[in-house]
Amino acid sequence: MPTLPSFEELLPKQTDPAKAAMREKLVGILSSKGEILPSANSPRGKLWRLVNSPGSSLEECAEVIQLDTALASRIFRIANSGAYAAQAGNISEAILCLGLKFVREQVFNAAVFKEYSGWVLPSEWDLFWLRNIFVARLCERMSAAYGSTNGSEYLAGLVHDMGWLFLATYLPDEFTQMFGSGKTVAEAEQEFLPFGHAQISAAIAARTLLPPRAIHAILHHHDPLSATFADQKEPNPQPNKLGVILKVCDNVADICQMDMFGRATVTIESLPQSPEVLWLNRFGNTHDFVTLAEEELAKSQDIFSVYFSNRKFQ
Repeated sequence: MPTLPSFEELLPKQTDPAKAAMREKLVGILSSKGEILPSANSPRGKLWRLVNSPGSSLEECAEVIQLDTALASRIFRIANSGAYAAQAGNISEAILCLGLKFVREQVFNAAVFKEYSGWVLPSEWDLFWLRNIFVARLCERMSAAYGSTNGSEYLAGLVHDMGWLFLATYLPDEFTQMFGSGKTVAEAEQEFLPFGHAQISAAIAARTLLPPRAIHAILHHHDPLSATFADQKEPNPQPNKLGVILKVCDNVADICQMDMFGRATVTIESLPQSPEVLWLNRFGNTHDFVTLAEEELAKSQDIFSVYFSNRKFQ
């Protein structure tokens, strides 16, 4: 099984005093944060184990969900929203209609939003959580075309850009300088920060105990084709497929006018010829990105509206 460094090691030490001070501050903050894993004895902790166990049944999940009023209400509302239209009369019917994967996604949403939604969003970033939900859903759906999924695909999409939110909250001056500098994102990160947002996002993922495959995908989601696990022992190391999918999903979000971090560099017409999509096509599956975007954006919008009101976690 591939391994990765600890979250502290994902944030390299710096020789520049100002950047070293920034690193120390970021490591300290992350050290003080809790994992997204809920308490083992709580209803949500029991549910977390169930949705991550291949032997769990929907009936078992429904029984535990009904002990968590807030989560049960959210799942029921999403199930009966316009994009899902389950027409369920109760939470058990909603879960039986939509399946374990749907339940798993909502458990992940609730855990991540509860832990991180209090971080400060810039006023112009209303789309941040919607974009992350959209990328997460796309990531899991595309991954399912190549085999079974276990939820790490969804979580990778949900937290892959958390580094931006972390910077906006804890290094607001540097964050403002970056986006007011007139430089590209990559240039501004190099000038103003000790490391880029992808490294910070990966450190957050490591701190919250995501699997190595998901952490690696997040760390390299801007250039996944050039990255393999450092300790991969295969004769011909391959890129992390999840990282390649994550890059494609990011591009789709940009095409859907959620290009929050810089102007979109691809179009829906050029996307099928991008290096990442051509690499994925080698595995025998192609994707209708227009249909994917339309279907998943509608569902993502319904999920977002249930969890957030006036940009605040409900």
